[in-house]
Amino acid sequence: MSDPILVTQRLRLTPFLETDYELLRDLHSDPEVNRYHSPGLAPMAEAEVRRRLTSYVEDHRRTGISKWKLETIDEDFIGRAGFSWQNEPDGYELGYSLKQAYWRQGYASEIAIALVDWFFSHRAEDQMFAYAASEHQKSFAVMEKAGLRPWMEMTKHGVSCRFYRITRQEHERARGLVIPTSGSN
Repeated sequence: MSDPILVTQRLRLTPFLETDYELLRDLHSDPEVNRYHSPGLAPMAEAEVRRRLTSYVEDHRRTGISKWKLETIDEDFIGRAGFSWQNEPDGYELGYSLKQAYWRQGYASEIAIALVDWFFSHRAEDQMFAYAASEHQKSFAVMEKAGLRPWMEMTKHGVSCRFYRITRQEHERARGLVIPTSGSN
């Protein structure tokens, strides 16, 4: 078992291992889980699951930041969460995907909030973002609970998406870590 990257009250993130293929395949074999992700409302192809797993393992090994295995404290696999580098716009994107049995229990918000804190505690970047298909209202609510705010809309992978962003300064202000200077509101 790998050392955890992050532990919350109910959840823990650990790096994926090459031996976790079946877990990731099971997650992405559910068309509803993929509804707002590639490939859409269909099971993910096995080759794509393998490609993603290899990418998650390699990104973590090389940079220390990746999409990680999301489990309950009791070590039940419930999905994946973490970060990936994106181009257009350039930067780290927060992402999460949970098995249906764990939807509507506050897990997505819990891990998103913890990941935003982790990011600004462990990384030097001044901002991070997340995005979802324009009709995915539940994901927007999770992003807002984690402190991200609407940023822009653009097409990504052929899908109209809404992007949310948070800067280091906004995060620090929200956590009460920045003391306003005199004369500022």
